[in-house]
Amino acid sequence: MLMCRLALLSAVAALFTSAATGQTFEEVMSAAQGSVGDIEKYQQALQNPDQRLQYALVQQMLKLKDPALQRIAKEHALFSTNPVMREAAIKAILDSGATLRIQLAGTGETYEKIGDWVLKSGGTFINKRGELLVKASDVVNDACWGNEKHCVFRQVGTTLQFNPYYPGNYTNQINLTTNLGNDGVLRGTLTHAGSEVVQVQIDLKE
Repeated sequence: MLMCRLALLSAVAALFTSAATGQTFEEVMSAAQGSVGDIEKYQQALQNPDQRLQYALVQQMLKLKDPALQRIAKEHALFSTNPVMREAAIKAILDSGATLRIQLAGTGETYEKIGDWVLKSGGTFINKRGELLVKASDVVNDACWGNEKHCVFRQVGTTLQFNPYYPGNYTNQINLTTNLGNDGVLRGTLTHAGSEVVQVQIDLKE
């Protein structure tokens, strides 16, 4: 099913490209078939029994501009039955400098502080629900992304923590802790100074 969807996306992308460049139908089909062939080669390579090679290939695929190949790499690692590969998937995604979409939902009465932080960070927060895009910070070491003084993101196994810059310096006012589920989604909670709490999720397949 995934292969069919990716083939369709490749064909549609080729069609739009042809409209802009004046390509013929035959040229469009040739480009689409070439894209499908490349996808098959990557999928076969990911089945190599050497886990180190799989991880290295996932890292390289995440750097490609083709969104279809990026998604294949993410799903292969995130849905792996090997826990080491699942942990490696989180690291590879952050190492690639990916932009994560944090979704928030609260059940409390008010979220003045969290809502203020989300809005100041360029996100939206309406009726106790919000959304925020956060780009992965620079790599510091195997489990830390940020700078030498502070880990904005910290990974422990399949757990990912987020402690952003806010406001004016690094503090413990905003803390997010999530765990990776079998569906490739990180789920957990975000708190402000231990008082306001919302549920969060980050779909790493995006």
